[in-house]
Amino acid sequence: MNIQQEEEEEEEEEIEEDMTVEQHRVDSNMNTKLAVFCLLLANTLAAPTSDDDKVVIDKDFFIDEISVYTAEHDIVSIMVPLNALNFEDNSDDEETDSDVIAFFVLADINNGVKDYKGLYMLKAGQAIKLLDQGTDAIAANDDTKNAYFSAKDGIYVYNGQENKTEKYGTITDNLIGIVKENGTGVIYVITNDHVLYKVTEEGTKKEKVDNVIDAQEIVLDFSNNLYYYGADKKPYVLTSDGKKEITGLPENPSSVKLIRPPFIIEDGVPFLVDDKLYVIYANGTSEITEFEVQTKPTAYAPEATLIQYYAYNKKIYEYNLLALLIGELLNELKEFLEEKNDAIQSIATRARTDLKAGDMSKLSVTGTTNTI
Repeated sequence: MNIQQEEEEEEEEEIEEDMTVEQHRVDSNMNTKLAVFCLLLANTLAAPTSDDDKVVIDKDFFIDEISVYTAEHDIVSIMVPLNALNFEDNSDDEETDSDVIAFFVLADINNGVKDYKGLYMLKAGQAIKLLDQGTDAIAANDDTKNAYFSAKDGIYVYNGQENKTEKYGTITDNLIGIVKENGTGVIYVITNDHVLYKVTEEGTKKEKVDNVIDAQEIVLDFSNNLYYYGADKKPYVLTSDGKKEITGLPENPSSVKLIRPPFIIEDGVPFLVDDKLYVIYANGTSEITEFEVQTKPTAYAPEATLIQYYAYNKKIYEYNLLALLIGELLNELKEFLEEKNDAIQSIATRARTDLKAGDMSKLSVTGTTNTI
């Protein structure tokens, strides 16, 4: 081998090494961004202090490595039950993240109109179709293994003890949204013509909520306050004190989205206004967060906090904060983790029993019981 060949081979090796280092840097930066994203959303009550704190959500956040399912249609709803389907008080410590159950809905969207294609259960990357006519899913924050589904012909319930789905009550309306109160038998549903009903007596009685007009979406916080917005995209909250309009938000937005809250948020829910993420509260106020959402997911499920699911471009992505933090990124994240360690440990050590209805006082930084 002559000197020229040796020099050429050395140059090629240096290029390959540089490319490997650069790819590692890119991967590390990407994973760092993902970890920061999850942690900030888990602590989304904190307002930004400067532009440096802003987290821009773009296409780079949706990488194949964390994709757990690919569908043939858009994923328009994801829900992770915070009950015994996922978090049992006496669950086996060896239970893994792949055991997490989620429910999701598929649809084709044409000019903002959803053509629903079915409701599914997702577990360990496998999807099982439960309802051809399903449109949305919810689960109470309790010790049952039940989930409730809105459908084109009423309400259905998933019985996790018997692993079956059956009709719930006598309602036959075409429904597009559903929420269930914690600690009560009350369910709220939206019909396809945007009328809000309160459903009681095990699904056999429905009452129109008269002071709500043209409800587009509904979400409950963990204190059973109900949030909705109408065709004018203005959000309101219904509490025991009555109806309140949320203040402090931008006027005349192009798009809005209500999001179920991470379980650490009390008396509030996330609300996306165009590309800015706010938290809106039961007292009628609002607060902007660190997030600028340039690439919008088609569905959101941050409720479990440390394991969050989002859908984009017909895929479901799993963001596991703990997995990201204990990987090879420890050096890159060391300073950040030291600053946020108390918050992480607080979230990670909150017991499943702390999530029971009416026990929100335990959702404080002093929780030190079972991990979830």
